Amino acid sequence: MLSGEMPNGRVFDGFFVGSPLSFSDAVLNLAERELGYLNFTRIAAVGDLFDIEAEERTSVRIILVDETMVGDLEHLIVKLRAEFPNTHFALAYRNASSACKIVESTHKTPDLRHVGFLPMQIEVDRWVSVLRLLVCGERYVPSELLSPEQSPHALSPGPRPNSHSETADAEATAQDAHLTDRELQVLRSVAEGKQNKIIADELKLSQHTVKLHLHHVIAKLGVNNRTEAAVWFLGNKDKIERR
Repeated sequence: MLSGEMPNGRVFDGFFVGSPLSFSDAVLNLAERELGYLNFTRIAAVGDLFDIEAEERTSVRIILVDETMVGDLEHLIVKLRAEFPNTHFALAYRNASSACKIVESTHKTPDLRHVGFLPMQIEVDRWVSVLRLLVCGERYVPSELLSPEQSPHALSPGPRPNSHSETADAEATAQDAHLTDRELQVLRSVAEGKQNKIIADELKLSQHTVKLHLHHVIAKLGVNNRTEAAVWFLGNKDKIERR
């Protein structure tokens, strides 16, 4: 039975559910190193989660399940939400085509609309940024899993484009947004999964000013919320930082 605690007494805050082939020790170490306020462990099956003592389940911040282990997703999420009421849930995937089918089902089922997605084959810095967003409770769905009408503004956090025309379009998009340096600072912090209070402290601004900058960013990008703004930043990060 899982004890919910590591030998040194630290409480588990996050779980990767899958085999070592899906979530290697290197993945766990990276997650713990980059998100120092969380402790991650890997378990082999979803059923093992229910061996955690009830009083310790409230400390679990996020559960990430390998998409190959998902059968009846709706039943699984409903059961997990009942047992882990304070926890965020996400599916980690490598096969975009199978993940697309899961995304389609989430649009039809209210219980699944909060489930996020973690692509496992993207650049490390972007992977960490997406993980931070998910841990903070943001629902992240890469645009590669959505039809154009579902995500008109989101950009995929995949590899940088190879063709000249794609690169030029991305650079033009970043420039046409007319974001100020301060707005870019706020947007970068949002994409790292930081909350407004932390952003305000780091930039020595009031929370009201941070909210105002974020409001301007969302309006300029033509997106609907901070999550879509973060997705936009992740998709254009390399081009923005070369400006």
